[in-house]
Amino acid sequence: MHSRLRWPGFICSLLATVAAWARPLSVSELNYSPLNSSDYEFIELINSGNTPFDLTGCRFTASVTYTFGSRVLQPGERVVVCRDRTKFASIYGNISNLAPGAYTGKFSDSGEQVTFVSSTSAVLFTFKYNNGGAWPSRAAGFGSSLETLDPNGDLNDPANWRSSAEYLGSPGRASAVTARTLVINEVLAHTDPPLEDAVEFKNLTDQPIDIGGWYLSNNRATPKKFKFNPGTIVPAHGYYVVYEYDFNSGSPKPGDVPFTYNSAHGDDCVIMSADANGNLLLWIDAVSFTSSQNGVSFGRWPDGAGKLVTMSKLTLGTDITRDDSPDKLVDFIKGKGASNAYPRVGPVVFNRVMYHPPVNGDEFVELANPGANPVPLYDPLNPDNTWRIASGIDYFFPTGIILDPGEKILVVATNPPAFRTKYNIPAATRVYGPYTNKLSDAGDTLQLYKPDPPQIPPHPDAGYVPYILVEEVSYLPTSPWPTKADGGGAALLRIDAAQYANDATAWTVDTAPPKVAPPLVAVLNGAQVRLTWKTTAGVALVLEGRADLTTGNWSTVATFPASGVDGTQTQDVSPDVATRFFRLHAP
Repeated sequence: MHSRLRWPGFICSLLATVAAWARPLSVSELNYSPLNSSDYEFIELINSGNTPFDLTGCRFTASVTYTFGSRVLQPGERVVVCRDRTKFASIYGNISNLAPGAYTGKFSDSGEQVTFVSSTSAVLFTFKYNNGGAWPSRAAGFGSSLETLDPNGDLNDPANWRSSAEYLGSPGRASAVTARTLVINEVLAHTDPPLEDAVEFKNLTDQPIDIGGWYLSNNRATPKKFKFNPGTIVPAHGYYVVYEYDFNSGSPKPGDVPFTYNSAHGDDCVIMSADANGNLLLWIDAVSFTSSQNGVSFGRWPDGAGKLVTMSKLTLGTDITRDDSPDKLVDFIKGKGASNAYPRVGPVVFNRVMYHPPVNGDEFVELANPGANPVPLYDPLNPDNTWRIASGIDYFFPTGIILDPGEKILVVATNPPAFRTKYNIPAATRVYGPYTNKLSDAGDTLQLYKPDPPQIPPHPDAGYVPYILVEEVSYLPTSPWPTKADGGGAALLRIDAAQYANDATAWTVDTAPPKVAPPLVAVLNGAQVRLTWKTTAGVALVLEGRADLTTGNWSTVATFPASGVDGTQTQDVSPDVATRFFRLHAP
């Protein structure tokens, strides 16, 4: 048996690999959107090869303009080019490998192409960075630079870049990359007594961590707001909780800026290390969260390791909840932290997702109410504010919908009546749509939101309606997600409605064969019968027969490959016994 290579794709892939491996020069750091002013921009180059590289006459031709004079870069050596030498030195000092002069122009804050060529105009590297999507967000004006993980890798791949761990970057030298030691583990941002805003930290190491002199903030662009007191210790593999009475004190310490977290719009939570003089050093951890429900926290799942998700209960170290008396606040703030609870699931879940239908098939999303109580898909006190599906697709539910216990509804990409007719959906199943946008076959995110009560006067956002995340699933077409859902004619199907939706083990595929209407039978003569049936686009069929309905094996009479359109199929058969039974089914 001979293997077959797709030669054009193979050659392109090989050339791309060789080009990356052979790249003699690359970019290692870029500060395209510095704090305060573009005058603090810089770009750092590195000799990623094994031999000296002559930079003489090499130049930037896109985004900024700069031509090197006589300069040889040794293997592994770096050189930095900046926009304003005086401004650069005011932050980074007089580094020895700063190139003479400065470039003209500036890097776009929103992303653009960067091209560097040799003295003979041969392209040495070119790439396009961005300030959104999968690109590291903290480099977009929040005090970090962009750093490459592998200078010989694909510079156009956002996964090959990270935000610098060092505040403002590390021009002229390798960055300080250390193992993660401390994380923001839980955030409570929407509170009324007996609760108040709180942040829990978890120490991931075997040793205590002194965070005295470090800073906590709700703003990446302004990280120096609350300074931890000297001697503040997070025990080994333990927790520490800081409460609003500390960081929103009416009598703040000198230099502190009191704050609370924005529960209506969502917010940032940032912790940074600092030296003895209060100079920021490292981004220890920084997370962002969306609008939050009163008394409900966000926490990492798994504990200490995963991303922030909505928690099923508070785990800050006390049993006090929002339902307790306001005077219980004195007990709530005694909490010292604890391992995070399981993520909140429901009350409505994504139950089925057809993201990659077969040819001429249709996308759809199925929602289910697995609970014992009806769920209105609107705010009962403000019924015009309805639930919505967002992210990969976008859909606002009509007013007045109540999802009964155990009920499932469909949200489709096409005209609902046409979808119902095409797929013979029972009249009892409600179908809504069409939604806008399209689910990606390469993986996407579905989010289900419910409206919170509108902000009321005298709040500056009076009338604004926060939307609370109820359910999220980010599927992929690759393992461990069920791969048969990737164009194989099956939909993702929830195994257990109580299991966290972003856990791939919570899903299987809907493998039930498509329903096939029984064929019409016409006797042509005593020895021949004509079978005629309707076909569905994308569905292959097998016709089988046997002499006795209850015994014996079915034998294949004919096979019919899937077609691209709906239609009819006819097959003439000649029974070889007086009585013959036939069946038609999907393989």
